[in-house]
Amino acid sequence: MSKRKILIAGIIVIIIAFIVDFLFPELLSNKVISYLVIALGLGIFIKSFQTENSAGIFAGGFIFFSGVILLVINSFIIWNPSRMLMPALLVAGGLSSFFSFLNGKKFFYLIISAVFFLLGFNFIYARMSFKFDVFINSIPKLIVGIGIIAIVIFLLLYVDKKRKAEDDLIS
Repeated sequence: MSKRKILIAGIIVIIIAFIVDFLFPELLSNKVISYLVIALGLGIFIKSFQTENSAGIFAGGFIFFSGVILLVINSFIIWNPSRMLMPALLVAGGLSSFFSFLNGKKFFYLIISAVFFLLGFNFIYARMSFKFDVFINSIPKLIVGIGIIAIVIFLLLYVDKKRKAEDDLIS
């Protein structure tokens, strides 16, 4: 799949998620949806990382972090989740750009990453009463939820790689 197709697919998934959230807000309030989005993003990220596709790494990372945002909204009591959505998406864009920089070593990915991080953290600081100790205490719960999905995806990729290696030996 080309870089453009992966980037367009990632943008379409995010746009559809926003439209669905706007039209049917109760539908995305399910943890299963957030786990599916995390798994989709992680799968795209890993596959793109193997093929060294920077656009796919960005799209997969952004979809993954969008799923993490959905998981946080569904797992914790947040009084006004709409106030955290924009800063979280900016930080997700910054992290995704940084992963693209690590793959391609292109300087503009690093610049975009820094801009998104600064904007995201500025919004977080301005909009939310951020308490660092509450944030630190919530990390283990998120790691357990995301870790289970990551283990399943890595096992599936391992089995797929092993199957392809066996097919190459047979051919």
